[in-house]
Amino acid sequence: MPLALIGATVMFAAASTRATESAVTLILCNLVIVCGLQVFIGNSGIYSFGQLSFAALGAYAAALLSLPAAIIALQTPGLPDFISGAHPGPFEAALIGALAGALSASVIGLLIVRTATLAIPISTFAFLIVVYNLLANSETLTGGSGGLVAIPNTTDPDSAGLWAGAAVLVALGFKFSASGYRLRATREDEVAARALGVAVTKERLLAFALSGALCGLGGALSVQASSVLSPATFYFGATVTTLTMLIVGGSGSVLGAVLGTFCVAGLSEALRGLEEGGSLLGLSFGQAPGLAAIGLGLALLATMILRPQGLSGGREAGELGGLKRSQVRLDDEPTTVPANTPNGSATKGELRASEISVAFAGLQVLSNVELRLSRNEALGLIGPNGAGKTTLVNVLSGFQTPDKGGLWLDGTPVNGYSPARLARAGLSRTFQAVLPFAGLSVLESVAVGAMGAGTKRREAFAIGSEVLKRLGLSAEAEKMSADLPAGTQRLLGIARALAGAPRYLLLDEPAAGLSDRERVELVAALRGIIEDFGCGLLLIEHDIGLVMELCSRVQVLDSGVTVALGPPAEVQRNPLVREAYLGASFTGVAGA
Repeated sequence: MPLALIGATVMFAAASTRATESAVTLILCNLVIVCGLQVFIGNSGIYSFGQLSFAALGAYAAALLSLPAAIIALQTPGLPDFISGAHPGPFEAALIGALAGALSASVIGLLIVRTATLAIPISTFAFLIVVYNLLANSETLTGGSGGLVAIPNTTDPDSAGLWAGAAVLVALGFKFSASGYRLRATREDEVAARALGVAVTKERLLAFALSGALCGLGGALSVQASSVLSPATFYFGATVTTLTMLIVGGSGSVLGAVLGTFCVAGLSEALRGLEEGGSLLGLSFGQAPGLAAIGLGLALLATMILRPQGLSGGREAGELGGLKRSQVRLDDEPTTVPANTPNGSATKGELRASEISVAFAGLQVLSNVELRLSRNEALGLIGPNGAGKTTLVNVLSGFQTPDKGGLWLDGTPVNGYSPARLARAGLSRTFQAVLPFAGLSVLESVAVGAMGAGTKRREAFAIGSEVLKRLGLSAEAEKMSADLPAGTQRLLGIARALAGAPRYLLLDEPAAGLSDRERVELVAALRGIIEDFGCGLLLIEHDIGLVMELCSRVQVLDSGVTVALGPPAEVQRNPLVREAYLGASFTGVAGA
């Protein structure tokens, strides 16, 4: 559908006046830029107010390489000879503009995407201001605030349409690539994505650089179409306009980028034509300066209030129930979950923590805690609220750095490993909160678990389909993750982690809020995980009956210290456990 809309627009321009051809050409150039915005903003969920700086750099690169020698002597006498004498063709100049955008985005992205998520919009906006002032105050190199004129006009509706179609295909290709899925997982929940092995900074940087390339390309095409360029061309006004196009259309989809660009551009052109006065619906009126800007603001406001997901609803053409059209069908193909066996052994190795100590603001949460978890074993970790159980799991999974102590994964020291690195090394976890990837389907969510471990997209979907089948969730595959009941979402979180083929899986209160039927299903699923996947399970759970039923060993924490460790029957008889935690309620369980 996006390509059909572009084709129809080019055909419309061919049958129109020269003025309309020029307007359509610039709209298609803007579409290339909006696709660049969608690649980063739509997939990461992070707004960037500085992407037009890459369009400006791409435009200036293409313009300075294309200016005739006589114009260069008048406008940019300080331009180096290797630039002024290059004179590439329009196609090569456009590609150089894209390269300028990509390189500048890569360099600045190395700094910006490492900052806190909320700091990225402000940081990119600051970079836009820096670029504008550099261009405006470099008179001998860029023409200064007066800008450049007499740039060869080489972009027409046909070439702009071809470039716009290519930009749409690039944006769609990225969105449905493994990197695109991983980045969208960070958009839905960054913490859960990191726990699956997703390197958040790497994925954001890749999208930021690709976004810069498309924005640089769009800037180069725009200046080749308009023949004039100034530092203000891609500054505040263009930033607001292109962001409005993306938001109105729906930032979550490439279709939204196309719809938003055409609708907002059409509205702006219509209102701009009325600014000098005229009649509408039989009513005459005088001059109305600023009408186009007012209309742009009202369109944005109406979209945010009435349809926050934009005209496209954040969906691509042909999407059904959250399952993407580009997704391959794997129901009839034989699939296997990749072996999660270290060094070819299904039983050797262990996860070990030694003398783990953690204190918060002087409060000792963990004190010299030891823990060992073997393959094909379920270890229950229990204790009263505030005992330090979740803190210990955070330490084991890389989300918390211990004040003291060491961690080993199958004999390899993993102190200081990030959650993503630990996940790729074979240790994954779930959380007390469900943390679903609400904007992804069930199958996509599980496939991301495999992609986080480095599996290619097609194989990841095969693994996801097999994991869902083993856990009895195949019927839910095409549903959106957010639409599942709480109990099924918890099982989905486990499936998501299993898709990465972990050797050790840490489950933080998986039975919380489950009904009796869902609890029975969970126990069966966890037993199947131990048998079928060969995982070592660490289970934090307040449902003591479930722990005693499933686990071969139980470790009890109280006030950050291990007070008991051993088989369930032995722990049941421990007087310290009875007194500190289990009390009278445990007596009923023990006698069951």
